[in-house]
Amino acid sequence: MNPTHTRKTLRRQSRAALWTIQLAVDAVADSVRQLKVLRDQAHRGHRTALATLRRARHHALNDAEMSRVEDGIARFARLADWPATMRVRSRQEHLERPLSEAESREIASLAGSALTLAAGMLDIGEQLDACYGSLAVTAAAVARSAHSKVTYEKHRRRADKLMLRLDQLCSNSQIAWAFVASGGQRRQPPLRTLH
Repeated sequence: MNPTHTRKTLRRQSRAALWTIQLAVDAVADSVRQLKVLRDQAHRGHRTALATLRRARHHALNDAEMSRVEDGIARFARLADWPATMRVRSRQEHLERPLSEAESREIASLAGSALTLAAGMLDIGEQLDACYGSLAVTAAAVARSAHSKVTYEKHRRRADKLMLRLDQLCSNSQIAWAFVASGGQRRQPPLRTLH
């Protein structure tokens, strides 16, 4: 193999490594961006479901329906670590009116659906954290691995800039929890209650 051919091969391999770094940095940037948007949407959905639940549970439901709704709320309140003030059903005079059995069932069903949605939004948030966190950690590892394969000087400057960008992205509060803190173990995503 002649020296010119070897230089071309090395340059091509260096460029390929640079492209790998770019791909990885783009993946982390997209993870940060998407996670923020999707978390915000899940948070909004959770808050709206809780507002519906609060309004529905304060109606004058019959005893059986009230017991069913309040049991579900008590279980969810423990899981979501609600403060005591949110666990307690308070009197809402503007909602007080006699309800038929059918209407009581319907409103209790509305409260149950809102409670299911509120809990589901928490689950979705955790799944999003796990998926995007894993993607970001893997992409960062790919970029760091490819960085040592960038040997051509012109490519090296670009690769160094990309690695600085990667470090900035990895320290972003949306995704920083996913990276190794110490001892080689990934931390769990922060527990959030969306109340």
